[in-house]
Amino acid sequence: MITLPEKLSTMTPYEPGEDMYDIKLDANESYFSLPEELLDAVIAGIETIDFNRYPDPAVTDVRRLAGREFRIAPGNIVVGNGSDELISLIVNTFAPRGGKVMVLSPDFSMYQFYAEVAELEIVNMLKDGEFALTEQEVIDRAKAEKPDILIFSNPCNPGGQGFDHGETLRICMALEDTLVVVDEAYMDFWDQSILDVSTALENVLVMRTLSKAYGCAALRCGFVIGYKDLIDQLNKTRSPYNVNSMTQMAASIVLEDTSWQKEQCAAIVARKEELEQACTELAQEYSVFSVLPTHTNFVILRTPKCTDIYEELKTRSILVRCFPNYSMLRITTGSEAENRELLEELKDICSSMQ
Repeated sequence: MITLPEKLSTMTPYEPGEDMYDIKLDANESYFSLPEELLDAVIAGIETIDFNRYPDPAVTDVRRLAGREFRIAPGNIVVGNGSDELISLIVNTFAPRGGKVMVLSPDFSMYQFYAEVAELEIVNMLKDGEFALTEQEVIDRAKAEKPDILIFSNPCNPGGQGFDHGETLRICMALEDTLVVVDEAYMDFWDQSILDVSTALENVLVMRTLSKAYGCAALRCGFVIGYKDLIDQLNKTRSPYNVNSMTQMAASIVLEDTSWQKEQCAAIVARKEELEQACTELAQEYSVFSVLPTHTNFVILRTPKCTDIYEELKTRSILVRCFPNYSMLRITTGSEAENRELLEELKDICSSMQ
């Protein structure tokens, strides 16, 4: 019998939410699917694929169109099988054996997960009670710890807070000896991206995705953008056919004309703000939870009764995300109708808890 690595004994697999609910507001997905004309184009595109051939190893068309979308040269972009593959690729490429990765908690759990798989030391910097840190606090801790990589989402999942453009830039410039990875998966819902300076900074990588504001979580298509030499190093360790032909075809169609995405994104932000305001009014009426404003497509409720509310919503076929360690519920905005039903049930639950 083989001896398993000790690291496996303490690891917990990521467990996505269940699918057996009428309303799923747990995974920060878009409530929009693709416009019908794009779906038709994707279906037609399947007939153009040579299924007996490997996909384009350079992901040429997607990089070209993503470059146009992000105003970045294609040579400064790596495409991956979702952001998860890219996180793993980054930590395994740029951290030496036994190296150190710094994360800001709470944050996307997969940063720490892939660092653990790579058997790297993890520096876990805890945020305050409002899930915030100042840029100077991050700079001071990173200078003291000297990590090989600092990685954080901006704005943050699950807390919903973020560093503005200037704050993020000051972090990157102050830590010139550390690779700073800024995951902007939710930046389509805010306006503080550092993409405009990302390719000029020698120690910075920015991540983007089609999973959130583009409504293409099923495609598993993510991007790393950065200084050319860093991108060249990532391409040395990237699998040669890491993005399959169907994803490349569909992502190219999605990125060809993104005017529809801008409209959908504006609608998502409007629905989130309406939901946030309605929850704030419920909080004032019932005093069961408080609302923490976010820069994302989800609403944050703070309450010691988060588990009770979460379980009660499940009995009503509504799934949200519960973080009991932080006394928090994270609720992705749904459609107007889904939000209305959620609020009706939430009001009934709060009434019963008074």
